[in-house]
Amino acid sequence: MKPRRFWNAFFALFLAAIAMPAAAQDDDRFAFTQDYEPAPALWSLSDEDTTIYMLGTIHLLPEGFRWRNPQLDAIIDEVDELVVETSDAENARAMERIEPKLAKLVERRATTSSQLSPQARPRWRQLVRMSGIPFETADNMPVLIALLGLAQPGIEGDPSSYEYGVETVLELEFAESGRPIGSIEDSGHVMYGLSRVNDVEVIEELDSRLQEWDGKSGALYESEYAGKRGDAYWAMEHSWAQGEVADDFDFNFGGGKIGEAFSHVLLDHRNTRWAEWLDKRLDEPGSILLAVGAGHFEGPHSLLLKLQDRGLEAERIN
Repeated sequence: MKPRRFWNAFFALFLAAIAMPAAAQDDDRFAFTQDYEPAPALWSLSDEDTTIYMLGTIHLLPEGFRWRNPQLDAIIDEVDELVVETSDAENARAMERIEPKLAKLVERRATTSSQLSPQARPRWRQLVRMSGIPFETADNMPVLIALLGLAQPGIEGDPSSYEYGVETVLELEFAESGRPIGSIEDSGHVMYGLSRVNDVEVIEELDSRLQEWDGKSGALYESEYAGKRGDAYWAMEHSWAQGEVADDFDFNFGGGKIGEAFSHVLLDHRNTRWAEWLDKRLDEPGSILLAVGAGHFEGPHSLLLKLQDRGLEAERIN
């Protein structure tokens, strides 16, 4: 694919991967109750003149889901700056910088279908077709980026939306108060990392899973939310809002080489860089609220553990 075609295709696929679920239906399946005072996990990392509050977030939430409390509100009012994972402006600049590298990677790479067995090849085409993504687009992408676009689709009617997600709410509030909003990374480096993963082991596992796939679900992995109703459907959100931090974190890619590859790029590598960023940020006086996905504080590649590796201890404050 030529660079411009590649870039347009990349954006189409990436947007498909993060597309909002369908609008909510009049269905009590998605009703929820909160008979508790919300208190999502908060940590503090500080020295004599700098305080960094760290909040694990959920990027998409349903309207009316409560996650704030007086302690968190006081921190939001107090800090000088909000820092989120990435920003649109940073993304645009990053994409311009790495577009030539990404395009060269794509041009040197064989299509996914050409690397699959004769048994798996038609199933790959079927899976891509069911996603609604043009086959040529997905087939020419580095396989991990393609799999992001083909991830388990949202349950029909799920009312979760970025509009009510933690970062969106916080960014609006900080913008209204005239305080700066920064980012800890840009998504260009993340996508470049996914693009550079060795395809061979991932393709081998994809081949095997395609042959085992039922050909009906529209995804290689069954959603853990299928069939659940009410508060059981929102169990993850409730656990997060009550400050629970899991010992592990699953991207729902079923483990194996595919799961390991995603974990390395999206958690291990990123959290290592984030810990370095936080270490350096302590050299600047002031206070910030770092609001990033809750999964970054969970599991063996946790940002908290990466900070410990640098001799820094974040204190849980709730």
